[in-house]
Parts: sequence; structure tokens; C-alpha cells
Amino acid sequence: MKKNLLGKILLSMLFAMAFSFFMNANSYAQEVSDNPATWKYFRILARAQDDSIFIKLQDELGITPPAESYSLVVNISDPNPNNQYVVFGDEADPSSQRAAWTQLSKSVQNGLLNWTGTNKENLNAKKLNYASVFIDVFKRIKIKDVIAPPRRERDIRPTTAYINPYFQAFGGDYVGIPLKQSVGFSFGFGTPYSFPLETDVVGGKFHLLGASVGINGRIKEFAARTSANGSGSSSFASYNGIYAPNLMLQFSYVIPFGNFFEVGYTTVLDSGVSDIPGPFYNNVTGAPMPNNVLHGNYTNLEFRYPFRTFGSTRAKVYVARYYDETHIGFVGREMRLAGSVFDTRIDATLKGVRNFQIAVDIMVSNIGEGFAFSAFAIGPSIRLSKLTTDKFSFLTILVNARMKLGDFFDEVGGK
Repeated sequence: MKKNLLGKILLSMLFAMAFSFFMNANSYAQEVSDNPATWKYFRILARAQDDSIFIKLQDELGITPPAESYSLVVNISDPNPNNQYVVFGDEADPSSQRAAWTQLSKSVQNGLLNWTGTNKENLNAKKLNYASVFIDVFKRIKIKDVIAPPRRERDIRPTTAYINPYFQAFGGDYVGIPLKQSVGFSFGFGTPYSFPLETDVVGGKFHLLGASVGINGRIKEFAARTSANGSGSSSFASYNGIYAPNLMLQFSYVIPFGNFFEVGYTTVLDSGVSDIPGPFYNNVTGAPMPNNVLHGNYTNLEFRYPFRTFGSTRAKVYVARYYDETHIGFVGREMRLAGSVFDTRIDATLKGVRNFQIAVDIMVSNIGEGFAFSAFAIGPSIRLSKLTTDKFSFLTILVNARMKLGDFFDEVGGK
């Protein structure tokens, strides 16, 4: 009897939620049709590469040094022009720079008012309904912003493809600092496709006209090193990892027909791999749990397609062959959606030298204001693969982070 009553109550609640959802469909359609050009009180998660007005605005407000990414609040809702203002940063932060709306030129004013990107958010109170929990994010997505071509020329040029202001704690693209566009250097921890505690590789490169030469070594503490009986420097199981030698020499070259194909070669100069972990065994099959212990020579390849998604500054999909492993994945930096700025990295390592693995990073970026608005990002990082129980589950659950070391952006923006 009680079970029947409980079932009826739950069914009634579901019916009420569904009814509310459909009853509010009309108001949802009205909100979707709202024209951002008519907003009087709004925030823009601005980026210099989006349009030249976001550079010109900083010149007119006297922002020095200029920021590549920042938050801007515009409030012209008061009919009195003396009470209309703009805020460079968080409006609730007393240290943010506030200026009169009239301080901006007509061209910048019109550019801000007519801006219709998904990075523009209406700050006026909006009507919420029961369906808002499910659809509020989706109704702010514009199809044209889901996938878009690259914004900057350097993203498609083979000689400047290495330039990257983001330094990531574990894995990902190396930070690339230009000395003069096609000449510079890069460095980082891990491989372009590795995640926390997956490898102990570290390295640096010198870049010249699309070619690079670099040295790779190792920092033992960056990878889990636990013996099969549980002793060692880490509480994480040490399998399905990549273990580097003392010294490797690496060459690479981006084919000079665009930034879509890179070929490289790695050779081990000093193996020195004497403290690899394990062995671990599959408790069901008895097979050893694999690691990729680097030795010998490797030919590395990456086919990538750079583009923008959700207004990202750096995004690509790729298929790669690296250290005799095949990778398929996606990287997106500073993607903007529903008022949030975040990084996403997804990589699948196909079964071969190691077991099949899926790894994901999601790092939230808009934590601070000004330069700090996009300078720091932090979030969870997970790896899933086969465990010693022969089950596919979480191999590591940790935190990854990245810092933006500078604003390597073009002084001229455009639509």
C-alpha cells in the first residue's frame, strides 16, 4: 500500500515538472528571441583577438599593459548620461577601474552595444522557470560559435604554431615563448598527451622556422613509482605509465603547407632506466600490467586541425603517433559558455604498448579579474583504464592546473 502511494506521489511530481516545462515553453521562446543589441546592462567576457574594439577600448581607458582577456561590464540603463558607466573587471570589486560611458568613442560604444557573441551576458533580472535548470545553458549557445575557423594567422602558420602562453602543470602542449615570431623556445612537463602521474618526462626545445630541436629528461617524482608489494614513493599503482630515460634528443618539423602535420624523431642518448616500478599483474588473467619504458628510437607524427570552439583561443582535434603509441583527442583553451571560461582536454590512447586509456582534464579559468581573469585555471583530471582487477575504471583522479605566462596576442583584431 505504501509502495503504491509513494509511486503515485513520484508520478505526480514528474507530471507536474513536465507540465511546468511545456507551460513555460512560450516564455523560453521569448527569451531566446531577445536581441543582445537592445541590452542596457550587460557583461562581456572580452578577448583582444575577437575584435579590434577590445584593444581600442583599453587604449581609451588607459589600461597598461593591455590584457588579452578581461571582463567588461556596461550599464547604460539609467536615462541620465551622467550615471551611465563601464567597469573594467568585476563590478563588485572596488579595485576594478570604473569609467563614464561617454569616455568611450562612438565606434567603441556601438561595437559593444551591437556585439552579439555568446560571451555577452544580460545582467538585468531575467525570468526563471522550472525548465531553466535544464535549458538555460543551451539557449545561450549559438550554432556559429560551436565550431568556427581560426581567428589568428599564427594558428595556421607552420613557423609560429609553437607559440603558446599556457604553462600546464602536467602534460599538454608545451608553453612556447617567441623571441621573434618564428624563432623561440618551448618547455614543459610530460608529453603533449600525458596527464598527472602518467609520466616523468620533462623537456625543452628551440624553434626556428617550423623546425625544432630539444632535450628531454626526467623528474622521477612526476610519475608514480610503487613496487608490487606497495613500497615506494607513491600510493598510486604504477602501471599504464610512461617512464623516460636520463636523456633523449628530439627533432621535429611542421610541414610548410600549414599547421596541420608535424613529424619528429626521438633518440635515447642515456637510458639510465634502472628504477622502473612493478611488476604488477592482472589478478584475473595473470598477465603483467604494461608500462611504456622508453628506449631506442621513435618516429613521432601528429595530424591536427586547429579551429575555434565556443570562442576558444586555442583548440584542435588530432591523431598522433608518439613513443610508439597512437592517440586521438581534442584540446580547447579558454572556451566560453554561459558566463564560464574553461579548458578541456580529452585524449584516448589506443591499446598497444600500454592498455587502452581515456583521460580528461576540465579546468575552470575565470577565477580572478584583470590579467588573472584568464591567467590561472584549475580542475579535475582523471584517467580510466584497465585495473589489476581486469575492470575498466579510474586509474587516477587528481587535479591539474595551468598558468598563462603572458599575453602573446596580435595588436590588430578583427571580425
